[in-house]
Amino acid sequence: MANALKDLQASGIAVVSLAAIVLTGLAVVQGFKDSNTIDNATATKFITGLAIFGTFSTIIILAIIGKAIIGLFKRTD
Repeated sequence: MANALKDLQASGIAVVSLAAIVLTGLAVVQGFKDSNTIDNATATKFITGLAIFGTFSTIIILAIIGKAIIGLFKRTD
């Protein structure tokens, strides 16, 4: 049970870190787009790439969280 709690804690930290990275990236790219530093097509590609990266990474992390939650309720008699 202690290992499952550690896994759950580590997964929670990973989710928060990933969200911070993706949101910061989106904000930076949007700022460049608004200031016309890069053109709209390039900004759209970066934003799409960050969204896809965030989605796939989140799915993997949610699977790890699910495994940790199942481990919490597993009987070890």
